[in-house]
Amino acid sequence: MDRADGISYDGFAPEVKQKLEIINPDAYYVFNQQPLLLFFYLDENHLSTRELDIHKQVWSFDNSPVIFIVKNQDVKVYNALNYHKKERTLEEIPLNAEERQSKFSFWNLQSGLTWKWLQYEYFENTKKNNFRKRVNDRLFQNISSVRQILISKPDGLTENEANSLILRLIFIRYLIDRGVKIDDDEITGNSIDEKRFSFSKIIQDPAKLDSLFIKLNKNFNGVLFKEFDIKLTSSQSQFLADVFKGEVQEQGTLFDGYYFHIFDFSIIPVEVISGIYESLIDEEKRKLDAAVYTPPFLVEYILNDTIDKYLENSHTSSCKIFEVAVGSGIFLVQSLRKMIEKEINLNGKENNKDFSTSIRNIAKNNLFGIDINPEALKVTCFSIYIALLDYQNPKDIEKYPFPNFLGENLFEADFFDLDHKFNEIVIGQKPNFILGNPPWKKDKSYKHLEWVNSSNTYSKKIKGKLEIAQSFLLRSNDFMQVDTVTALIVTSTVFYNVSTTTREFKHKFLTSFCLNKFLDLSAVKQSLFEQQESPTSIVFYRQAKSENHLENSVEHLSIKVNSFLKYFKMLVIEKYDNKKIAQKHFVENDWMFKVALYGNILDFGFIKRLESQNTLKILDLIDEKTTFKGAGIERGLDAKPYPNLIGLPIVENSEINEYYTQVNKAKTLGEADVKLSRGRKIEIFKGSKILLKEQSKNWNKPVISYCESDSVFRKGTFAISSFNKNIIKPIYGLLISEMATYYMFLIASAWGVGTRPAIRFVDEFLNIPFNKPDNSLNEELIKLVDEFLNSFRKHYSDFNLGEPEFDDKIFLKINGLIAEIYEIKDYEKDLIDYALNVSRYQFQESKQDLVTDFTHFNFNHYRNQDFVLQKYAEVYLNEIGNLYEDEFIQIEIYILDYFIAMNFVLLNVEPEEKIIYPKDKFDEKEVLQRLADNLSISQITNTRDPLKNLYLQKDIKGFENNSFYIIKPNEYKCWHRAIAWYDAAEFRNTIEQAEFNDLSNEVNDF
Repeated sequence: MDRADGISYDGFAPEVKQKLEIINPDAYYVFNQQPLLLFFYLDENHLSTRELDIHKQVWSFDNSPVIFIVKNQDVKVYNALNYHKKERTLEEIPLNAEERQSKFSFWNLQSGLTWKWLQYEYFENTKKNNFRKRVNDRLFQNISSVRQILISKPDGLTENEANSLILRLIFIRYLIDRGVKIDDDEITGNSIDEKRFSFSKIIQDPAKLDSLFIKLNKNFNGVLFKEFDIKLTSSQSQFLADVFKGEVQEQGTLFDGYYFHIFDFSIIPVEVISGIYESLIDEEKRKLDAAVYTPPFLVEYILNDTIDKYLENSHTSSCKIFEVAVGSGIFLVQSLRKMIEKEINLNGKENNKDFSTSIRNIAKNNLFGIDINPEALKVTCFSIYIALLDYQNPKDIEKYPFPNFLGENLFEADFFDLDHKFNEIVIGQKPNFILGNPPWKKDKSYKHLEWVNSSNTYSKKIKGKLEIAQSFLLRSNDFMQVDTVTALIVTSTVFYNVSTTTREFKHKFLTSFCLNKFLDLSAVKQSLFEQQESPTSIVFYRQAKSENHLENSVEHLSIKVNSFLKYFKMLVIEKYDNKKIAQKHFVENDWMFKVALYGNILDFGFIKRLESQNTLKILDLIDEKTTFKGAGIERGLDAKPYPNLIGLPIVENSEINEYYTQVNKAKTLGEADVKLSRGRKIEIFKGSKILLKEQSKNWNKPVISYCESDSVFRKGTFAISSFNKNIIKPIYGLLISEMATYYMFLIASAWGVGTRPAIRFVDEFLNIPFNKPDNSLNEELIKLVDEFLNSFRKHYSDFNLGEPEFDDKIFLKINGLIAEIYEIKDYEKDLIDYALNVSRYQFQESKQDLVTDFTHFNFNHYRNQDFVLQKYAEVYLNEIGNLYEDEFIQIEIYILDYFIAMNFVLLNVEPEEKIIYPKDKFDEKEVLQRLADNLSISQITNTRDPLKNLYLQKDIKGFENNSFYIIKPNEYKCWHRAIAWYDAAEFRNTIEQAEFNDLSNEVNDF
């Protein structure tokens, strides 16, 4: 947007638009509907009041990471996520003109190179950056410090008093900064700064502060200001007054001073209150309630797909919302804002009195919620009041009284209490939407388990802890109508775990509801919540009618690690992570959620084929007579002696090596070592064995180790053992193969999902399909395994340091033999390669170079750019090259700095070279003109429509008269051969469908 050109952008959320109007930039750069860069043109050469305000306001905005300030010919760039209190400005990013032009060039901005540079240099939480604080971090840190000082001294406040007092003071600052008229006799002054100073004077006088609390208590219906017995000492009052007017010197302990005079609460969103509340809850209380601060960008995503669509398609400004476990009420508050915006759109707001009545009625008649914590309900209520005031003019709390919500709309209750009055009230309201972020914990409270055991969900009575999210998902049905849509943020584990209770829950859920949409955020769990690193999903669902859940199509979306989410809180969903999947597949296959997260339709077909054509599992080979299985010994309660283990060598988990483990026979178990809670069967410790560690190596590879001698191992390791090496070795050959690793990755419930990526022994390791090879292939596999192990045997027997030599050639032969035994097709080999070289790194922030980089200098290396592109193009030659008998394809490959394009040209004569690299096109514009007459840079980098942006969708395809083309970023994952099968099939289907339509038209014309 540039005001001088009269061009503006209208795709912002209402609140972002409102904040930008306050900040008033002259121009901005938009990417994925976010204003990432702000530009300000100032006339003054000195540090003016306007410029000082810009620095404070933009920091409080926290949505634009970089700003440019232009004064005459002087251009300065600032990191808008870090404010320097001493300089009274944001942190400058020192760049000369050439560096500025390069770092912030159009293509670097679009491709993400700018953001990667900023991430490393300025945003990443590294040692060199640990002094940098975003506004919310600084605010929460300041609040925690103030609280600690208030309660730490002998005459200090209690924790509850300190919490209540801080919340009150913060809320009054919200009112002042947002221009709310409180009382001219109490808080004096014309400007915001004058009123802030007046407020600090009131804080100095405990009697005046109590008087203000009493007045506000009346205005706000007893919410937050009800108790008046907080007695402050003069030193406490002075300390708080100084904090709020910014006169405390640098502390040099917990943080670099207080920033309350810099925080602009007219810009800091009211939803941050939930974070403020979170910062005041002690750790024990937080764990008890298991409440997790819901990031506003997740709330906005849910509301865009629920409230926004509803209001957009209806001629009303009302829809009834029921928020479960409200916390600070962020869903209710943001829904209210959207309803008020629709009310303005429908009826305007010229008549202040009528408008005030309308929006209060909207709030009173449409917002409902419960929480077990009464303080959370008060915060919710106050947040609603703040939202109402934001739309008032004048913002006078005397003139427009607030409706009462506590006990009428907002209820202190257990969600599973069937006798509480909220049940009848909420059911009677017939909510359009049920929204929320339920507690993140396992729970066995009385009301919860009473409801669980009355729901007929589980085959056995539940007596212990159960993931409470499962119960929230099912219990919501009691409040739903046929057209009610529920959207809850829950831990993904309730859809991935393979325990009996989880399987029974999934069956109940997937047969009781139609799953509209499932957004899987498990791969980015480290970027979502500050205080909770747990796999997360957002589930949108409605009631199922009879058997219609089997015909339902689920929109499955997922997000992989990217800097846009971590640093800019953008949900960027790439094309290949947007899938339509029949719900029956989720009902029929426990692993469907995992395949949907990291695979595609081709992976689904491959997994199904492996399972259907190979009816045996590894588990079926274990007869407990010649072959045994089991876990390692375990210490614990109720220990008893296992004397038969005395004298056996012990291998610690840390001593188990990948592929092969040499046993130190001098290290044996003594009498004191065999008092165990679980001593296991002696047979699993005898003979040759395959050791399988529960935890994967470096989060991305299962540890499978061959051990040739008697030895005991501990909990965390499992074994398949036998005295017959010829039974063990073929199983070992299968387990170390790439096919088996692929299968485990795509069906394992925790690998790539959980915080501790353990692989389950029976359900996953032993669940691998087993195709019994004929005698000759079996003998060959045994021989290859022996040859493969020889280098490890030699390394450990010679007591060499370092890692043993890995025999790539033999390993390649083992994989080739497994491929022959399982009849693995070429495209299936590519699927395996993609999972092992791309997918299993997509949830690890530190390994993103393995996903994107393909600049390896060795042509035969799997990430060499020319090698990758050649293999990608060959798929088209095989799949589309023979589509017509009299036409041939020549593939033109254009490698540019910021994207790669392939042009598939249809020729009448077979070309000498089927894949060429034209040298006559030198820049992006020329290449795009070669691909299509009307293709431009602005079209492939569309900032208004994310679906048309190359760097968000990861590909752009098109057809011309005698050619078709594809454009993708310079990223390894985009040009992997496995993706070529998917892309080529899409092109082929489009071509065949077009021909069918042409034929149909000819028939109809005839």
